[in-house]
Amino acid sequence: MSSWQTKLLGEFIELKRGYDLPSRNRLPGAFPLVTSSGPTEFISQWKVKGPGVVTGRYGTVGQVFYVREDFWPLNTALYARDFQGNIPRFVYYFLQGIDWEKFNDKSGVPGINRNDVHRESVFVPPLDQQKQIVSVLGALDDKIELNRRMNETLEAMAQAIFRDWFVDFGPVRRKMAGVSDPVAIMGGLTPDPSRAAELAALFPDQLGDDGLPEGWRPATVGSAFNLTMGQSPPGDTYNENGDGLPFFQGRTDFGFRFPEPRKFCTHPTRTARPDDTLISVRAPVGDLNMAWEECCIGRGVAAARHKAGGKTYTYYAMKALQPDLVQFDNEGTVFGAINKKQFEQLVVVEPGDKLTSAFEALAAPLDDRLRSGAAENRTLAETRDYLLPRLMSGEVRVRDLNLENIA
Repeated sequence: MSSWQTKLLGEFIELKRGYDLPSRNRLPGAFPLVTSSGPTEFISQWKVKGPGVVTGRYGTVGQVFYVREDFWPLNTALYARDFQGNIPRFVYYFLQGIDWEKFNDKSGVPGINRNDVHRESVFVPPLDQQKQIVSVLGALDDKIELNRRMNETLEAMAQAIFRDWFVDFGPVRRKMAGVSDPVAIMGGLTPDPSRAAELAALFPDQLGDDGLPEGWRPATVGSAFNLTMGQSPPGDTYNENGDGLPFFQGRTDFGFRFPEPRKFCTHPTRTARPDDTLISVRAPVGDLNMAWEECCIGRGVAAARHKAGGKTYTYYAMKALQPDLVQFDNEGTVFGAINKKQFEQLVVVEPGDKLTSAFEALAAPLDDRLRSGAAENRTLAETRDYLLPRLMSGEVRVRDLNLENIA
């Protein structure tokens, strides 16, 4: 610790206000536009060479973002114009330990003056120890990012199968076009000829007068799925201590595929089962997640499960319904919403239990791998969040860690 130094934050790095860029001047491109809430869109121009570090100046305060590529920091943000020779990724981790709220002037919309931040006294390690800290925290974040991308790929694969089978009727149309090879009928998604033949046999070879594959029928959400609309329990049953069931009130609790527990409820009114599909039914309507465990759902959330029980089929069927659900955000009301009657009247296609079961058998393993990746990411994030403040304060040194158990 004798090599660590106390200095002003403005001597450690220089922060600068971002740059104005009206919406009318933004063209789509490859460079992230970074606001106080993080990257929001990709545009055709950049202002700052990456890698960079950005935090909120106005509006949203307290979040810190690491940007690998060249980017445009918007005027609602502060960015590190000069790292003063320090490692950019270390600066990203270091700034997460700053109490940004104490610089907030509290007048209406939250805002921060960079000069106040520059006068903050900080305790920082030399470059060699910065590199060691980044090697640990960076490895954890890189693995989290790798898992996230893999999970996106797994979801895209399952969604592609669902769309080909149940939206575009691909196997049926390929049969109608004279394709006879079972692997080709199944679009090459099932390379094993015997398995492809089993699946191809489940699809009819003609479309009916209603435009659906012969033998399939139009149905409604109410007839095909069990739908539970959330109901908020009394406010005095909420807590943030982990007592009771995780409580999800709406879209703000949703993450990638699974929600993030923030509140809990000791006396739930309505619940969802593990692997039920969760749907946001109040603005924004139509966002989806899947219940990680039994949970309490408030009035902003509904839970669905196909009556044949398929968790994966349910999720992608609801995903296919999103264009219909999103329309309820534009019904002329201040806050969009969909009620149970409206939801249950939405039209879906029922292909029969054999095909829904076949889809479940093919796609559920992809979802199981996705869940395993999400579980690993939770563990990795907990490890990172435990280590970050301790490494930044010098309480824990990298040399004292068992790195085999971290990476």
